Amino acid sequence: MFDSLFSAGSTIALPAWAALGAAPWLGRAKPAIWAATGIVIPVGLGLAYWWLMATYWSSAAGGGYDSLSAVHALFQHPGLLTAGWFHYLAFDLFVGTWIAREGERAGIAPLLLIPCLALTFLFGPVGLLAFLALRVAPACARLARELHRRQPQLAMFGGLLLAIMVPALAASALDPRTLNGAGVWVKPLKFMASVSLYALTTAWLLGDLPRERRGSAAERAIVAVVIATGLFEVGYITLQGALGQASHFNNDSTFHAVMYVLMGVGALSLNATALPLAWQMARHGGALPPAYRLAAVLGLVLTFVAGAGAGMAISQHQGPTIGALAGGAVLPLLGWSATGGDLRVAHFLGVHAQQVLPIAGALIAMWRIPLGRAAVWLVAAGYAAAILCAFRMAHAGVPLVSLGA
Repeated sequence: MFDSLFSAGSTIALPAWAALGAAPWLGRAKPAIWAATGIVIPVGLGLAYWWLMATYWSSAAGGGYDSLSAVHALFQHPGLLTAGWFHYLAFDLFVGTWIAREGERAGIAPLLLIPCLALTFLFGPVGLLAFLALRVAPACARLARELHRRQPQLAMFGGLLLAIMVPALAASALDPRTLNGAGVWVKPLKFMASVSLYALTTAWLLGDLPRERRGSAAERAIVAVVIATGLFEVGYITLQGALGQASHFNNDSTFHAVMYVLMGVGALSLNATALPLAWQMARHGGALPPAYRLAAVLGLVLTFVAGAGAGMAISQHQGPTIGALAGGAVLPLLGWSATGGDLRVAHFLGVHAQQVLPIAGALIAMWRIPLGRAAVWLVAAGYAAAILCAFRMAHAGVPLVSLGA
């Protein structure tokens, strides 16, 4: 019976997906197709799903949603496995119809939506992510043009690093090698993203200065240091990752020890560019909204003080973790220790004050919050307190989130 139900669900879904893809070229039939693929068929599959779950739930010994093993036990029963298939078919078809409707509303060419629909049919959330990327592409293009107008060299440098992340991501997927428990390409990718964001943020803030300050000696020096140090940091870390060797805390040879010292000098110099930029904004940013101007200055100062301070603490400690178990659990994506203190939390908060506080200041100015400058000081104090709290937790050996061993 279950094989027949599985085949019936697939037989219904496949033509529905084909019709959904062809709907933009079927004229008056399109509303009916969208009604079928977005309402009628998902509701029918949903009712079948409800019946299967209600009928066979009690038959799966140890089944449930509270752990991976419980989910595994749940889907050992063919009736509940069939229900899971119907769940997949119903939701993906519903999301596919939403993509088709939203794409038309946004004026996206139907041919560009076909790959998104195919990915949604085959891989569910991947298709939704592809559509969302397509949806924000025009806004990203406008942002890129604005960044280039504000500071072309830094905009191109930041964009280049983002572009280089594509082959690095491919290498990460294909290269099985690890270093200290993480893929050899994880650190290069993190630094590419971090330096790119730093460069692009600096480009944006430089563009807030008066036109007569563009091209000044101070701006040229800031741009040159960001690009030179960023290239050095990312280049060496990527080289070491490709070789399967450590870039940080590597004293295996005189060369590696010297390069590690130079990396420290480069990172400090990169962070130090925040200070002259803060001075330029404080001195020449009189035309900016007061709340935004103050937030930008405080964010840049905090970026240097906390970002560089946390970096030096990591270097002096000869590593970012305190009291962590060797090979213990880490937070997904971030890589921070989940079994002990990690100074990278404070470092992360510090270097991103450059983005967080100016955004907060811009929102305070845009929403015309009373006593805007006081509100900025309050936000900045709260953010600084969060950084100090992260420092204290790290030195006490307490993880940001504990996941056990």
